[in-house]
Amino acid sequence: MTALLEIENVSRVFHAGEETIMALAGVSISIAGGELVAIVGASGSGKTTLMNILGCLDQPSSGDYRVGGRSVAGLTADNRAALRREHFGFIFQHYQLLGTLSAADNVAMPAVYAGLDAGSRRERSTSLPRRLGFGDRLDHRPNQLSGGQQQRVSIARALMNGGRIILADEPTGALDRKSGETVLDTSKELHTDGHTVIIVTHDMEIASDVDRIIEIREGRFSDRRTRDQKTNGRPSFHDSRPVGSLPAFRRRLVEAFPMAIRSMATHRVRTFLTMLSIIIGIAAVVAAVGFGEGARQELLRKLGGFGASTLLISPGRYLGDEDASSIKTLVVSDADDQSYVDSVTPEVRTSAQIRFGHTSVPATVTGVGQDYLRVNALKLLKGSFFSVETVSERSQEAVINDRMAATLFPNDESPLRNILLIGRVPVLIVGVFAPPPAFRSNSPLEVLLPYTAVKGRLQGADSSLDALTVRVADSVDTTVAERAVGRPDNSSARHEGLLCFQPGSSA
Repeated sequence: MTALLEIENVSRVFHAGEETIMALAGVSISIAGGELVAIVGASGSGKTTLMNILGCLDQPSSGDYRVGGRSVAGLTADNRAALRREHFGFIFQHYQLLGTLSAADNVAMPAVYAGLDAGSRRERSTSLPRRLGFGDRLDHRPNQLSGGQQQRVSIARALMNGGRIILADEPTGALDRKSGETVLDTSKELHTDGHTVIIVTHDMEIASDVDRIIEIREGRFSDRRTRDQKTNGRPSFHDSRPVGSLPAFRRRLVEAFPMAIRSMATHRVRTFLTMLSIIIGIAAVVAAVGFGEGARQELLRKLGGFGASTLLISPGRYLGDEDASSIKTLVVSDADDQSYVDSVTPEVRTSAQIRFGHTSVPATVTGVGQDYLRVNALKLLKGSFFSVETVSERSQEAVINDRMAATLFPNDESPLRNILLIGRVPVLIVGVFAPPPAFRSNSPLEVLLPYTAVKGRLQGADSSLDALTVRVADSVDTTVAERAVGRPDNSSARHEGLLCFQPGSSA
């Protein structure tokens, strides 16, 4: 007798936490083509596990399973799916019909996934129900059919793609006696037509009229033949519709999409709640990501306001170096053409008496370059700041801080275009700036002038600076830039006695 299905020394183990459950242990079975076989046993004996392995729904933990002489263990998931689709038909105890589809559409479902063309599918999905005795109920949904009729729909579905091997799991378990007898008679007719039928049941009466009974009892298998069966030989298991072919995929998509729409329309409330939960979930993720990114940008902006991305280069080998005033080698060109520089401003400082009208106050006068505000993340409140021409021409223009403006102009007068005296040097106020909010409460009285004007008109003509403040480019780590300042190939390192540190550090 030619073997169609062969199980050799197969075991199936399940793991539930730390517990190991042995569902099948060392099973060996051979089933020939065209046989009518009953697998019987009590609940929990492993009948369904064996059926799932036979139908390629599950794989054994050990041992070998061959279909038509070909080992299933060597097949990919797609090839196993093709084997189930083309050669196996499943009949379940509880029918597993789709409630939103008609009987004809439920029967045609396997052919949809097989990519069968619509004409052939329609012809077969109407001829099978007529053959099985429910041709007048094709337009009815499952809830409009009796239990026996629903089971016959599932049988027709199992035969839709050929179903050379029929696996029936308790096919009469949910039926009355008359309907059960009808389903069993149908199974026998399928067997007579040449199908290999395997019935899984716990009812020995159902198994009494089969060719062969495989009984599972207390983990042991007994196999007895009730009558001789003339088999129809070994079938060919060649898949004529390759998995993933474009035409089949297109047909599956065209058919499955309307089915999905009908299902959604049938369950409107469930569809609405599902879509609402998806929308809420996506919106929550987008809001969380947007909030996080906004918080990050705000944090970076505030850190920039504290000078977190600036370097101060000043004379002296360490903070508080008493010889720093004698070092005259720091010049503007020391920060030229450096890859880590976003912007730079020279600084020279002096103290002077500031007079306007009858008001005279001592203040710090700082000579700066045109990028001073950008380097220090300061905000211009009124007027304008120095231009390149203003710096190069040593123009006598001044930008004062908001505290100085409040001191000299207490009645909310505009300070712009007014003349201040710095010592004996007159300067024109062209703008007002504000320090960062964190330092505004204790900011000193301050006046900014072009550094060239401070050196040429208030101090002296030498070109040395008190400091260079460098804003580091966003793409460069500040610590890396600090180390780069001290490299021998860096212009600022040509001069001994220069100190580079990050403002606010303990250097």
